[in-house]
Amino acid sequence: MTIPVEYRRKYNLSEGTAIAFEETEKGLVIKPLPDITDSAGSLARYADPKDLLTDLLKTREESFR
Repeated sequence: MTIPVEYRRKYNLSEGTAIAFEETEKGLVIKPLPDITDSAGSLARYADPKDLLTDLLKTREESFR
């Protein structure tokens, strides 16, 4: 899918940005998802951020099958 450059710039979307699609009565809404590594500092006391990200990506991959 190609998102026009004016929207990519306006909403700070770059290659690899995770997005979610939400269906509404007015149509499809595309929303950027927060980057889990941005909250790594607040999660660091519970687990290693790299391990959390690895587990999250594995879970997502399994749920899409």
